[in-house]
Amino acid sequence: MLLRRRYDLPLDRDGAARLVPWIVALMSYLAAVALAAGLALGVLAWRWSEGVSSAITVLLPPLGDGAAANSEDPRIAQARQALADLPGVGAVQALDPAQVARRLEPWLGAGTGVGELPLPRLLIVRVSGPRRPDTAELRQRMDRVAPGAVVDDHGTWRAEIARLAMRIMALSGFAVALIALAGAAVVVFAVRSGLAIHRDTIEVLHLIGAHDDYIARQFQNHTARLAFAGGLISLVLLGLTEAFLYHAALSLDPTLMPRLDLQPWQWVLLGATPGVLVFAGMMGIAGATAKRTVRRALARMV
Repeated sequence: MLLRRRYDLPLDRDGAARLVPWIVALMSYLAAVALAAGLALGVLAWRWSEGVSSAITVLLPPLGDGAAANSEDPRIAQARQALADLPGVGAVQALDPAQVARRLEPWLGAGTGVGELPLPRLLIVRVSGPRRPDTAELRQRMDRVAPGAVVDDHGTWRAEIARLAMRIMALSGFAVALIALAGAAVVVFAVRSGLAIHRDTIEVLHLIGAHDDYIARQFQNHTARLAFAGGLISLVLLGLTEAFLYHAALSLDPTLMPRLDLQPWQWVLLGATPGVLVFAGMMGIAGATAKRTVRRALARMV
C-alpha cells in the first residue's frame, strides 16, 4: 500500500524527490556499516578480553648455555607443584620449544633456525573460578623456582582493549548521529522544494477545505515511500558487503591476527541488526521531518 498510494499533489513529478531514494540509500548504507563495525569491534574486543582474562602467562628465562634448546626443563615440574595449591589456578600448561618456535616464525621467518635460539619457556596458567590468582603471590612463587621469571596477567592489554573498543564504538555512534542529521537535512530540502513547486495547488486545496494535517500527511507518506525505497537499496548493498567481508575473514592468518569466528547465523544477525535498525530509523526520521517541515511552512503560508 505504501508504494502504490496516490496523492492529490503530483509529488512524483518533482525532480528533487527523485534523488532522495539514492541519497537515503547511501546514508543508510554508511550508517549501517558504521554501526555494524562498532558491533563487530565490540564482539572482537569481548573475545580478546575473555581470552586474556582466562589465562596468565609466565615466561621462564632460558636455561644456561650448556643446555640444549629442546632439553627437559626441571623448572616446569617445580612451577606446577608451586602453583598447584594457589587459589584460582585451574591448570598449568607448558608450551614446548617447538610450539614457541612456530609462534615466532611469522615474525622471524621460517628458515631462520628459530629452534636453535635460547628461547624462554612459556607457561600458560589457566584461571579457574571467578577469583583470579593473586599475581603478587604468583610472582613470589615463580621467583623461588626460576629467578627472573616474568609474570604477565594481561591487565594492561585488557584495559587498552576495553578503552579502544569504547572509543571506537562511541565514534561509530557519533558517525551514525551525523548521518541521521544529514538525512534529515536532505528531507527538509526536498520537502521545501516540493512546497515551493506546488504552492498554488496547496492554496487551492486550502480553499476547498483541506486541513494542514491532510496536506502534511501527503508529504509525509510520499517521503516515507522514498525512504523505504532507499532503505531497500541499502539493505542489498549491506548484504553484498557482508558477504565479501565474510569470505575475507575466513582467509585471515590466526597467527597474525585473531579471527572473528562466528557462525553463519551470527554473521546474518550482525549484518541484519544494524541494517534493520537504520532502515527503521531512516523511515521514522524521514516521515517525522517531512511532517514537521510541512506544518511549519503551512502555518506561515496561511
